[in-house]
Amino acid sequence: MSQPDPTPWQAAAACAGLSPSVVFARRERQAAPALRACAACPVPRECEAAVAPAESWFDGVCAGRLWRNGRPVKPRSSRYAKPGAADPLGLGRPDAEQGPPTPRTVAAQLDAVLAASAPAASGGTP
Repeated sequence: MSQPDPTPWQAAAACAGLSPSVVFARRERQAAPALRACAACPVPRECEAAVAPAESWFDGVCAGRLWRNGRPVKPRSSRYAKPGAADPLGLGRPDAEQGPPTPRTVAAQLDAVLAASAPAASGGTP
């Protein structure tokens, strides 16, 4: 069964290329790439209106916030919002000179982190 074509706002969403496991993550660390994408998203109001996280008991990232059971989750730390803060995931941060990351950049960085954190396929240590 195929997915329906996205609406124009969905196609423009900064998270459009991200994995559903990132967008619908329940924890800040796993949701970090989606939260960063939201910071550069041109359609946060349309997203929040369509998802209606508080009414739908939504879990995941919507309109720049992490939601759990339809309630916004208070960030445990400010490392994803504060300029110059440490980035333990190694995903990189946008800065004023670079501008916000593109969805493609975020997805590539996430792929690199996931590949680096996966156990070695050979079963041995390097």
